[in-house]
Amino acid sequence: MSGPPAAVRVALGCVAATAVLSADGRWSTAAPLPEPIQEMSAAVLRGKIYIAGGFDRTGKPIARAFRFDPAANQWERIADLPAPRHHMPLAVVGDTLYAIGGLAEATFVPENTLWIYREDQSRWESRAPLPVPRGASGVAVANGKLVLVGGWGPGRKLVDSTAIYDPAADRWKNAAPIPTPRDHLTAAAVGGTVYAIAGRPFNPDQNYDVVEAYEPATDHWTRKAPMPSRRGGLASAVLDGKIHTVGGETRSSVFANHEVYDPAADRWITAAPLPTARHGLGAAALNGKIYVIGGGPRAGFAQTDVVEVFAP
Repeated sequence: MSGPPAAVRVALGCVAATAVLSADGRWSTAAPLPEPIQEMSAAVLRGKIYIAGGFDRTGKPIARAFRFDPAANQWERIADLPAPRHHMPLAVVGDTLYAIGGLAEATFVPENTLWIYREDQSRWESRAPLPVPRGASGVAVANGKLVLVGGWGPGRKLVDSTAIYDPAADRWKNAAPIPTPRDHLTAAAVGGTVYAIAGRPFNPDQNYDVVEAYEPATDHWTRKAPMPSRRGGLASAVLDGKIHTVGGETRSSVFANHEVYDPAADRWITAAPLPTARHGLGAAALNGKIYVIGGGPRAGFAQTDVVEVFAP
């Protein structure tokens, strides 16, 4: 997010001429969040969707966390985070939910905390801290490990290091740096390869369309087909081996874009746009559907409780 918005408009972005294919599907709605929230992410554990932290309707960072049961179409509050966070990615390795780094306070202070959610005890516990404090980063799970990319750290400087966390050893290590340092990106893994998608160099009016793939086995990055639009503040989820990317913002607008990357073909296709354009949102794939949660319906500080569901 870029701070309080000026003039507001909704934009679908500039679609590249190569993105001529489209994906069929339709959108519906699910139960809204218990409150409007932006700048959080989502992850799936044991058939339920979790979100944690973000900004509430007053623009205040929160520690509140919630869980969604699709069978009951119902949200419930779970144990609060140990401290308020926003721009903090969530990920699940095995049967454990991780909350990774993020930003604190209204001044966007990067943090190095790593927390796990103890479902059996309804509380959060600390694990080995990140090598460098960072927030507004992307995370993916490959080969049973967290792969953290992008974001910014101390001094509001972009972090280029790739940090890999091994849950079995409770230890981080640094890997080959990301070729294009950026924040407000999204990351996803397919077939053991991590894809770092879009983002920006702080400035929401300089969004990237860049896609870079990291191979943990060789510790090597390669450039892939660019995204059809340039977006930061977006979210993604993997369904049937394809990465669905949704939302984003510029300094004065938000995106409804829904573009899907096929890693096997190294190709993008367009899909039905979000009914509610927004940024700083969460996205999760569950039971053959993509759930898109909360976010900011205007650039900068704005919140919504809407939950929209895409079914191919």
